Amino acid sequence: MANFKNTLRQILAPCMLATLMIGNGAVHAQSASIPASLEGTYSLTFGSAQSGSPLENGTTVDMVIAAGGTVCIADLVLSSPTVSGAEATWSVPALDVQLAISDVESGSFNEANVLSASGTFLGQFTGDKVSNSTSCALLGGTPPDMSQVSNLVAKAEELYADLFPSTAVNTAFSILDGYIYRYYDSTGIYIGIKDNTVYVLGGEFGDGAPVTIGTIANTLAELTGQPVDPIEEPVVEVPEGDYNLTISGTVSTSGVSTPFTFTIDSIPAPGNAEISTLEDDVKEALADADGVDTSTFGDIEVSEVSVTDDRVFYRAQFTATTTTQTQIGPITSNVAYNLTFEYLKK
Repeated sequence: MANFKNTLRQILAPCMLATLMIGNGAVHAQSASIPASLEGTYSLTFGSAQSGSPLENGTTVDMVIAAGGTVCIADLVLSSPTVSGAEATWSVPALDVQLAISDVESGSFNEANVLSASGTFLGQFTGDKVSNSTSCALLGGTPPDMSQVSNLVAKAEELYADLFPSTAVNTAFSILDGYIYRYYDSTGIYIGIKDNTVYVLGGEFGDGAPVTIGTIANTLAELTGQPVDPIEEPVVEVPEGDYNLTISGTVSTSGVSTPFTFTIDSIPAPGNAEISTLEDDVKEALADADGVDTSTFGDIEVSEVSVTDDRVFYRAQFTATTTTQTQIGPITSNVAYNLTFEYLKK
């Protein structure tokens, strides 16, 4: 544990400056009613290709219509369609097209027309429903609540445009290796969701392993400034072994937050006792840090615990009061720590 405590001292004490993931006001995605009778998996073939079509006649795809108007097709997941008459239409900005599925009035599948962004007919998919399954093959399961995903990404783009430049359409995402993701070419950053957990990769987050941010619900709550439900301290069984530890998160003071990521190579994963006594470990680690009064620490909340054979993850949140010496005298600040600990087995 000495290595762990020394690292906490190095990371937490200096991080008192810039803002990440605090904002006000929720973002609301457009919603539309898609009949439950349309939900299921379809085997489709493209035909009637017109000039400018992104697809050739005879192209085959599986398409899944899931609850809430979510569609998985090829390596894309689409959400929040607009409905006009018998058609529900999804935007696909990556291909500069729209997908218009009918018939939402009757609840029976007729066709899926491919249109240009301006509405010009480019061709259509026809075929049949082959099952009632709403599991997307590339996701390895049913899509999550895409309204939450869209809201989360839209809020990240709003608050942190330097990292996630705003996109015109926030209802279409790509799929890869079980991740629903969006890539920002100008910053080289990915934001992705897998197994209800939010990750970032690339740019200032590094090109190694994806950096864990937290669950969809907790990340969205943090972005929008909404409260998170009370957390019960977890009890977990942690597998033995040698791990790489990545500590990520934010340290916030005076409305300004600093994001950071730090990795420790070759460290044992915490045992049950160490997770339950994390508060004491953090206090001891920061006891000698300049300006940090550990007696002012609030209760540490440990949440989002996830344990598999090769990964241990949890979040720790707490507050403290610090005093910084300046040319005009000491300045006392209230500081909020929001940290994630991810152990990956070597």
